[in-house]
Amino acid sequence: MSIDIGIASLADLQPVTVDGSMRGAAERVEQIVSLGVLADRLGLDHFGLGEHHNEDFVVSSPAVVLAAIAARTSRIRLTSSVTTLGALDPVRVYQDFATLDLLSAGRAEITVGRSAYPEPFTLFGADMSRYDELFAEKLDLLLRIRSEPRVTWQGEFRPELADAVVTPRAVQDPLPVWLGVGGTPGSAARAGRLGLPMVLGYIGGSPDRLRVLAEIYREAGEQSGNADKLRLGVALHYFGAPTMAEAAATYRYYYDFLRPKHPGGGGFIVTPRQFQEGLRAGRHLMIGTGEHVTAKLAELYEAVRFDRVQALVDWGGLPREAVEESVHRLGEEIAPSLRGLRSRPEGVPSPV
Repeated sequence: MSIDIGIASLADLQPVTVDGSMRGAAERVEQIVSLGVLADRLGLDHFGLGEHHNEDFVVSSPAVVLAAIAARTSRIRLTSSVTTLGALDPVRVYQDFATLDLLSAGRAEITVGRSAYPEPFTLFGADMSRYDELFAEKLDLLLRIRSEPRVTWQGEFRPELADAVVTPRAVQDPLPVWLGVGGTPGSAARAGRLGLPMVLGYIGGSPDRLRVLAEIYREAGEQSGNADKLRLGVALHYFGAPTMAEAAATYRYYYDFLRPKHPGGGGFIVTPRQFQEGLRAGRHLMIGTGEHVTAKLAELYEAVRFDRVQALVDWGGLPREAVEESVHRLGEEIAPSLRGLRSRPEGVPSPV
């Protein structure tokens, strides 16, 4: 099986663009749908869409927007990136994505995570101080629902279900559920124990941290008898530029999208020095020329042997034309070289 290569959008909204023009929510959502259509046309494998519940983002219900993409595409897989399961009702999550699966003729996936933002917990009345307990219980229920058309279940955070029929049922059996992991060893071990595919967020440092998490994941899968079910994905920040100078210039105008937008909000500051460090070989930012990014991804593959790459492509209000050119570079230049890595025996150096 070749490496799965796709793109994703966090759906962040920059209401005033660099040139001073305004960008509204409707325009931003249309851009996201168009990106999904472009990815399908270029032969990329999946499109991921983030879920957020504050005014800095335009998508709070990925399944709805993914359904619009499904109607205009024929082959690309469609996934959340990620669904904030701890704050939501697993019954409704399954129903939404099963409906998407029906609309797309079996192309839906769910990626669940614990959320790096406090807003969904406040909005839906979930106790963030019991962050992990909420997630573990709701993940258990979601997995039960996807495997059993009738569910009898009891937990602490949701009313019990007694021989409940959860419809509609997905085309795929089972509906794929990935676990999104930001860097917690316990979460990687949980994914391995449950035999779930896992996506690691790679937003800092060298591949060494990812290597450790991948080893924890695979060891847990081996010990639980799930080794043959495991698939490892890596989510990362990408921009394919014509020159390295143009790649480096994105920091000044666009890369501060990660900053906290208000007191108590999620996010973090990336300094110019940290950004420049991330551009270097062996570091996390896949930002640069096609040749530069291809070489860095090949190096990352040698470190962790990933099965999926999910490239976040439209961050910080990058101009639409630049994003589309960057996605073309990914689909036409980088993806063919990256897919060829899987055919090489382990230990044979990459030609890039």
